[in-house]
Amino acid sequence: MAAEDALVGRPKKISRYNLEPTASSLTSVREFIRTTLKPFKPVEPIVHDIVSATHEAAKNAVVHNPHTDAPVEVVCKVMEDSVVIEVSDRGNGFNHEAQLPPELPDPEAVKGRGMFMIYMLMDEVETRTGTSGTRITMLKRFDSDLP
Repeated sequence: MAAEDALVGRPKKISRYNLEPTASSLTSVREFIRTTLKPFKPVEPIVHDIVSATHEAAKNAVVHNPHTDAPVEVVCKVMEDSVVIEVSDRGNGFNHEAQLPPELPDPEAVKGRGMFMIYMLMDEVETRTGTSGTRITMLKRFDSDLP
């Protein structure tokens, strides 16, 4: 099932954040996700995974689109039993031929781990890319029966 198809039912919370496309602003996206998810106790065990994956997606949007001043949009949706994160940019997209999900990167590689980490941390990942930008939709399930 695609991450977007998992949006069944009404979200408990939707938060939006426009991130300035600079490397120095990436810390704020981490705080945005933590603050958004803090009231939801069942999400506590997976917050680090969601924060790390969101940071990687936002970092890719900033680093790989150096010629745009458009903000990166981050949307966090808390559903009944999952968290859905969307990270969208208005860059030129990326290689449509890229293998997704990516293979394990070379341990000696200096870069190229971001998408691999996103796929390992989240339960579902969907990527749409083109000349008008890229949107990564990520879903992480949680046990809604936790206190």
